[in-house]
Amino acid sequence: MKHTRSGWLALALAMATSGAAQNHGEVHGRVLDAVGEALPFCVVRAEQGGHAVGVETDLEGRFVLKPLPVGTYEVSASYPGYNTRVVEVVRVDPGLITRLPVIELRSTLGTVVVVRERWEEPLIRPDDPSRMVMTTAQIKTNATRKDPVKMIASMTPGVTKARNSDELYFRGSRAGSMAYYVDGVKVTGSNPGVPSEAISRVSVYTGGLPAKYGDVTGGVVAIETKNYFELHQQRNVGR
Repeated sequence: MKHTRSGWLALALAMATSGAAQNHGEVHGRVLDAVGEALPFCVVRAEQGGHAVGVETDLEGRFVLKPLPVGTYEVSASYPGYNTRVVEVVRVDPGLITRLPVIELRSTLGTVVVVRERWEEPLIRPDDPSRMVMTTAQIKTNATRKDPVKMIASMTPGVTKARNSDELYFRGSRAGSMAYYVDGVKVTGSNPGVPSEAISRVSVYTGGLPAKYGDVTGGVVAIETKNYFELHQQRNVGR
């Protein structure tokens, strides 16, 4: 009985550890000066509301911020005698690594200068090649954005739209084998029914589906809609 109880405890601990890893991600990057030299011991912080994680860069200027709960962060890099750089809207996804472009700091003469820039998520991440992501900015500039189904097909390699319907085919899969998820809820039918103006982000999985989509045999289109504040801001800008 004692061994059985120990076995269950070990299994429960392993499952809890795995679950925690899947709810967190990492941010990797490097900090250099204006001539491309590494800046060691530079302070790098990821902030989300009242939550912050900070580290120092190593001798090569590299840093790893982890574990970070899933969400959107501001990542700042600061070093004495240099400007502070802030990268906004850095997305952290469960179990994945967000790799930032090189953060360049320039020397200053006593004045504290803060430079802000917005992170642009790559369409495909090296550590998750079966998933393609479309951000709000990418959707906004797409010529077919008024037709979300056509837009998804035009931006995703290996995905085609049926000529006479909204059906999507993933790498030659049979009709009806893909699925739409809107804000985590599975949607039936061949059209998600979400106008492009309300879409914040689209993730298209063409293979290697996460366990939560286990009953799907083709591809998955996961749509995240804009929240109230995003829609309100969008409406005001459009006036």
